[in-house]
Amino acid sequence: MRLREILGLRWSQVDLKLGMIKLGAEDTKTEQPRTLFLTSRVRKALEARPRHLMSDWIFTNPETEEAWDDIRKVFRRACRAAKLTGVWFHDLRRSFVTSARRRGVPESVVMKMSGHRTRAVFDRYNIVEEDDLRDAVKRIEAGIANSSGGFGQDLDKVEGKRTRHAKAPSANHR
Repeated sequence: MRLREILGLRWSQVDLKLGMIKLGAEDTKTEQPRTLFLTSRVRKALEARPRHLMSDWIFTNPETEEAWDDIRKVFRRACRAAKLTGVWFHDLRRSFVTSARRRGVPESVVMKMSGHRTRAVFDRYNIVEEDDLRDAVKRIEAGIANSSGGFGQDLDKVEGKRTRHAKAPSANHR
């Protein structure tokens, strides 16, 4: 989720039984409604959150009982406590996108989960490193080893289909 989506999150948007959050168009940057399914870890964290009688907000400033407007100081303190340097809140989205893709979640699904509507913006979040390229070759090799024949034979089949179905060039195209 984007920072503003998290800070503006209300209990009325959360269904802990179904393990999901429903954001309306007015709640998202892209003005597109989005459903998010919760991991068990997030579900437990939300179940542990106190509910305020006077407010529907989930994340409230304890001094005002209102939704947080700015969490930079709190986030910096949390990073220091975790001994993390040079981390911005927005890095968490980039980390999610890259990690989900590396775990094999199809990119189209990751885009839907993160609320990215265009491929160009998604690509800025999806970090591809040398290890990703190395892993891709391993997956390709594993696929070749598990298939009947091999990659070259698959190409022969494609080439054979192409030559069988190809029309001879007409006299006009010579």
